[in-house]
Amino acid sequence: MPMIFSESTLESFRNILHCPSLQIFAHTDWGSNNPSHRELLRAEIQKHTSGTTLYHSVSHTHDLGMFALCEFPIGVDLEITLRVQDKVVARISTDEELRIAPNPSALWCAKEACFKALKTFEQPSVVSRISVGDWKKIDSQTETFALLNSTDFKSSSEGRGIVRQISQWSFCFFVIPS
Repeated sequence: MPMIFSESTLESFRNILHCPSLQIFAHTDWGSNNPSHRELLRAEIQKHTSGTTLYHSVSHTHDLGMFALCEFPIGVDLEITLRVQDKVVARISTDEELRIAPNPSALWCAKEACFKALKTFEQPSVVSRISVGDWKKIDSQTETFALLNSTDFKSSSEGRGIVRQISQWSFCFFVIPS
């Protein structure tokens, strides 16, 4: 599958997330429509992390799977943008978060990516405990955000995240630099 993100976009993500080692891999074979997607993803992750100290995170939809690698704790989420509805996101978000988020899919992905990155700290038992905000528009497809209540989870930093919408998908990457 061709690269989802250009090298210049990936470099921009690395700068925004303060993660020079960030690598992103995506493939249609890793989508859940493929009964072997989990085994394929595990094998690919093992190939790229063997002998390294990189953190990784995985996400998939029916037709696409991805993982990211970074020297810091990382969380990723991938969603079909139109699949995420206001009423579903409202169950895990405050009214203020819904009001200031760029769209429901961006908010959902941001909370999911933060949740995954927090597994190396004190990951909450429910995603609704995660508070995100400080949204900044980078361009028509890209927004950044922060984890606002990082101290609740004994995180070393509030971290920074980025949501990028391409075609029908919303991609999110969240890193907690040390």
